[in-house]
Amino acid sequence: MRMALGGISLALIALGTVVMVGWWIRSEAIVQINPDFTPMQFNTALCFLLGGMGLAALAWRQVWIVRGCAGALALISGLTALQYLTGWPLGIDELFVEHFTTVETSHPGRMAPNTAFAFLLGAAFLACAAPIWQAELSRSLLLVISPAIVGLAVLSLTGYVAGIEALFGWSQYTRMAIHTSLGFLVFGGGAVMVAWDVETQRDRLRSFSLIAPAVAASLTVMAGLWLALDHYERQRLSVLQDVAPELAIRSALPEIVLLAGLLLTALIGVAVHFVHESRDARSLRRANAELREANNELDKFAHVASHDLKSPLRGIRQLASWLRSDIGDSASTRVVRYIDQLDSRAERLQDLLDALLAYSRIGRSRRTLARFGVRAAIEDVVGLAALPSGMDVRIDAGEDDLLADRALFDTVFLNLVTNAAKHHDRDHGVITITVRRTQIVYEIEVADDGPGIPERHHARIFEIFQTLRPRDELEASGMGLAIVGKAANRAGAEIRVISDPATGRGTRFVVEWPRIPPIEE
Repeated sequence: MRMALGGISLALIALGTVVMVGWWIRSEAIVQINPDFTPMQFNTALCFLLGGMGLAALAWRQVWIVRGCAGALALISGLTALQYLTGWPLGIDELFVEHFTTVETSHPGRMAPNTAFAFLLGAAFLACAAPIWQAELSRSLLLVISPAIVGLAVLSLTGYVAGIEALFGWSQYTRMAIHTSLGFLVFGGGAVMVAWDVETQRDRLRSFSLIAPAVAASLTVMAGLWLALDHYERQRLSVLQDVAPELAIRSALPEIVLLAGLLLTALIGVAVHFVHESRDARSLRRANAELREANNELDKFAHVASHDLKSPLRGIRQLASWLRSDIGDSASTRVVRYIDQLDSRAERLQDLLDALLAYSRIGRSRRTLARFGVRAAIEDVVGLAALPSGMDVRIDAGEDDLLADRALFDTVFLNLVTNAAKHHDRDHGVITITVRRTQIVYEIEVADDGPGIPERHHARIFEIFQTLRPRDELEASGMGLAIVGKAANRAGAEIRVISDPATGRGTRFVVEWPRIPPIEE
């Protein structure tokens, strides 16, 4: 993009420089192209030079140069527009050179009003495109301003080709020169390139990205038709006023075309929006389908891998047992330690494979809903947990019933209770399970008085194979909370952790279990 924008910038700088030189050497061929055409005014050429420099500075991200060029463009074109609006002669038209040709020029040296308007748009574009100003509103304005500049250029060139003076000249004022129109076409093309490059840096393309250029193009065509019809309507009335005054009645055709154009523009914008949204919806459905397929393949792989690896592990543990039996009391302390480590590592890997198998099974089958008592289910889970003798579990729950998948419910709270006991740093501890009923969820809290979890680790504890203590200190697979997170998500529940060892001991896992199970996709 930088190279293309650099080429456009050089073209604009060359155009402005050549025409300025043409005024200095008084060359009609350079300034007018054709003796019957409007000349490109000196200030117009100067503005093209500034515009080219501004685009070049954008390409190389020189923000202060961009802003300087935008300010100079706004000053020259704004003062020119002010002269047209107020009639005040501000002395800028022939400030740099005395003009020698005034073909189709209402004021010597003064650029056309539509030219001044286009340069004001160009100044606004440069100000919005400078990286320091690329806020949300600025990015949106780029998509509106850039096609508007192109539209003004296309209108003017169409007028020259079709011989419709109303398209390149406003009222009785100076006309836009043909090479001025070409210059705006090039400038507008560069502006569109910048606007689209900024917009495509988003994560997702907006409907507005397509609607803005489409609406700008439609408004440009509508404005051109309205200008042409209004021009010819005034010409018709002028002729009839001299020939048949009684027939000199203004037609409403220009206004009808204007209203129809506005309606068509609105319909185009709505149509583009719905087409874009429909395409986005199809893309999202396709991405979701691909994601589900990838997850299913991953679950199948984990299931097969963990299942097939368990048999060799059982064989390794059996070999360790045979070695221990054959060696008996004659083995050295080192050999006994090695055999114990071999058996321990194999047992750890077997536990890890069991956890991985349990993780992969979640979501492989459809949920089976059943109604059960929340307190009774929690008591059953605690009974299955096989907790150490020093761990006391207290349950604060009513006799409410819950409609849910019992297997997912048991999986979540069995792993939470087991995790609390396993990671406790004392021989005696208390685990408190509290159930609170709200209008839409059961809020079930599993709290312990253990060492706690630092806040910096809260985001990663639900990832697989994550443990906060070295495995040589604690035999853990790092899968317990990962299983909790996946099962909770499968059930439509949300889980959060509250813990900060800096302020006190203990960890609280709060599960918001929906009272009405979500619809399964």
